[in-house]
Amino acid sequence: MGTKDRRESLKILARRRRALERLLEKDAGKRPALALAFSGEEEELLPFRPEPDFFYLSGVSCSRSALLMGINLEATSHVLLLPAPDPAMERWTGKVLTSGNLTGEAEPDDVRREAMAETGFDLIDSYQRLEQLLIRPLRVAEILYVSLPRDAVTGSIGPVQIFVEAIKRRYPSLEIRSLAPFTGRLRRKKDADEIRRMRDAIALTDRAHEALLDHLRPGMTEYEAQALVEYVFTSGGAEDLAFTTIVASGPNSCILHYEKNRRTMKKGEMVVCDIGARKGGYCADLTRTYPLSGRFTKRQRRVYEVVLEAQKAAIAAARPRVGIDTVHRAALNVIEKAGFGKYFFHGTSHFLGIEAHDAGAMDQPLGAGDVITVEPGIYIASEGIGVRIEDDILITPKGCEILSSAPKEPRDIERRMARRRKVIAL
Repeated sequence: MGTKDRRESLKILARRRRALERLLEKDAGKRPALALAFSGEEEELLPFRPEPDFFYLSGVSCSRSALLMGINLEATSHVLLLPAPDPAMERWTGKVLTSGNLTGEAEPDDVRREAMAETGFDLIDSYQRLEQLLIRPLRVAEILYVSLPRDAVTGSIGPVQIFVEAIKRRYPSLEIRSLAPFTGRLRRKKDADEIRRMRDAIALTDRAHEALLDHLRPGMTEYEAQALVEYVFTSGGAEDLAFTTIVASGPNSCILHYEKNRRTMKKGEMVVCDIGARKGGYCADLTRTYPLSGRFTKRQRRVYEVVLEAQKAAIAAARPRVGIDTVHRAALNVIEKAGFGKYFFHGTSHFLGIEAHDAGAMDQPLGAGDVITVEPGIYIASEGIGVRIEDDILITPKGCEILSSAPKEPRDIERRMARRRKVIAL
């Protein structure tokens, strides 16, 4: 990212924080409050991915960090807390973003100044000093808004939950509220920087589908196709997967979240490829269904064309002031009319962004800036025929824009697969 783009990105991040501050001021009334968003902590030998709210507000992908915001306090401030410098650890991890220190004259040292320039925060401190930094503001704060980890309910109890419980015991009169409803409102409508990042992730995922069209053939294993997809992602600059790659052939095509990818694909079958790159911190989520022999059978084509018609109807229905349920109903009507209603048993859309299933109230009308998936499907397990077609769309002021472009018309897929198959060289 160039210097100009970086400056603009930092301005956008600052606007997000100010927007959150305004929402919390309104919610708190005139009561003094604090807001805390944690980055999360890395697990040993696993890639680190920051908690969505923290990343959305700070743009920082750094473990053991936090954002502290004062609401209705005399000295309102936004403080970014980063890990303290640890030269010994950097022998293992390499150079990472740290808080630096203050000089003897109480001025930021070079490391802290570098972090300030990198993040756009005027106030940076050490994450290890969080409890110390909270002592004075918690004497006056009446509300603490906390962003809990994405697995706070289903996962094991982690450092953030333990921290919150300790705060409750120490300040029993302090009201603890979730930050999620407020960040969710903000995260749902994508700004220009987010849309740019999502276009990049989606374009890369389109490229992976193009690669699949060049390589898929009977006798190939699902995991070979998975490896091809993930090679395209990595070579294209993706830092992670949006979700576990799904390559579901034959009977597996009727399993919605099939993730084993161990089967050898056979002649005459179809394969559902549900894939997504994560690039710039944002996700793509695109599904195509391909005939492994290069041509659909009459039955397969019939089912496929119904799903494609349903998807087109749903996309045509997607516009501002329309509910996601209306988009779903448009797809369902087509599938039911064709006599396949009992074989479509999931929702048509979800929000997309920092997470594959991103924040956003499903019961509120769509608005300009929302990015959703449109993914109807038909799954006839008795015939081993599963078809899902999914695109990512941006709601615009007057309608919607399809952000993805991988081939999906049956004639285009068959024409593309009629070419000589490429072989993956090991």
